[in-house]
Amino acid sequence: MLAKVVEKIKTSSVKNVVPYGMALPSPPYDVVKGEKVTGIGRRFRVIAHRKAGEVLALEAHVRELIALLNGFTATTARGTHNSIAYNDYSDIAPASDDGTISMEASFLMPTRTF
Repeated sequence: MLAKVVEKIKTSSVKNVVPYGMALPSPPYDVVKGEKVTGIGRRFRVIAHRKAGEVLALEAHVRELIALLNGFTATTARGTHNSIAYNDYSDIAPASDDGTISMEASFLMPTRTF
């Protein structure tokens, strides 16, 4: 499902999208991280990065991500149908190691597998 979420985000205004752990592209970019949520399923955190000073563009993109991914459904490589729903967002974080500012939106996928 991680690959499907990455593919879907690439249809947004930001085309540089990578799974967590991959080399970071030039800003603006999004990083997608899957995490286990005990008793619920899986959470996908989408960490949006912009150049320092691009606060309004960053906030607008996070709103775009929420609208794009809330209710998103896909068939995984294993043939299961999964949906994700908007869960929460974080406020703007201080500059990252690469000098970008970031914000996160998270989405829950109720499942026992991934």
